[in-house]
Amino acid sequence: MHRTQIYLQDSLHARLKLRAKSLGLSVSELIRRTLDNEVARDPVADAVAFFDRLTPLKGFSTDSSQTPEDYVRESREKSRLLRVNQAEHGPIG
Repeated sequence: MHRTQIYLQDSLHARLKLRAKSLGLSVSELIRRTLDNEVARDPVADAVAFFDRLTPLKGFSTDSSQTPEDYVRESREKSRLLRVNQAEHGPIG
């Protein structure tokens, strides 16, 4: 384990102490858990999950040549984050 020193605004430090106390954790443990959760996030996986949950609204109106499902599929394909990931890692499957 490494020791790290950081500077926090007084208001953030006070909120951090209150949150740690309410969870029955030390401030250090709360910071470690919070950082672990943040570092573990995967923005590409988050974007994929977001687009996978999209469903067209029943009253959704697109031009007559495009179904709502096609519109959602096209929106997924236009995602900059997904395009960047596919360029770096290949198609998401």
